[in-house]
Amino acid sequence: MKNKLIILILLMVITNVGAQDYFEGEIQYTINYEPINKKISASILEKELGNSLTAYVKDDRYAMVYHGNGSNGWMKVVVLLKEECTYTEFEKSDTITKTKFGKSKQRLLLFKRNLENKKEVLNEMCESITINYESKEKEAFFQISKGTYYFNPKYKLNTDFYKNDTDSYWNLFVGESKSISIRNETEYYPLFKVVQEAVFIKKKKISNKIFVINKSKFIKEK
Repeated sequence: MKNKLIILILLMVITNVGAQDYFEGEIQYTINYEPINKKISASILEKELGNSLTAYVKDDRYAMVYHGNGSNGWMKVVVLLKEECTYTEFEKSDTITKTKFGKSKQRLLLFKRNLENKKEVLNEMCESITINYESKEKEAFFQISKGTYYFNPKYKLNTDFYKNDTDSYWNLFVGESKSISIRNETEYYPLFKVVQEAVFIKKKKISNKIFVINKSKFIKEK
């Protein structure tokens, strides 16, 4: 009996050591804009797109709520990694857009891990990855995206779920960093530049209710 108990304890220890501690929780970001097109103002971008966002992260899904208060109200983006699709909802719209992964037509221009380009986020130095790509869609609101994304390895993601999250080449970022991006510096040429930076991160259980799609609205598949 004693030997069986010892074996059981050892198995539990080995299992815990081998387990991955993936991040689950809530992240608050501030958002700042710098217009490239002179016809666009930072105040309009803040109003329509929001000057802050809240992200909710679980193993196989994540959601982002942009706190805009303009003509469309807030925007909620739900990404269901197992289903390989994204749902985009605006507060004042009766339609939710569903997009399957891989629908965007893009051409990768640059993917690079920057060992020297580090910045402090929440009092810790973070490495960065640069992703530049060109949109090949006629209806895209930008021509070229140039982004540098900073990460802290302690906010770990399960890369298996992100392998097919190919839009904006996010699968490459997660595959390399294995982490959440906590500072995003992105230029959407020729419109504007935007910086999103985490100011609060809390590890906690996230309810699946946050990821439920509003069935009272029409779902339009793109």
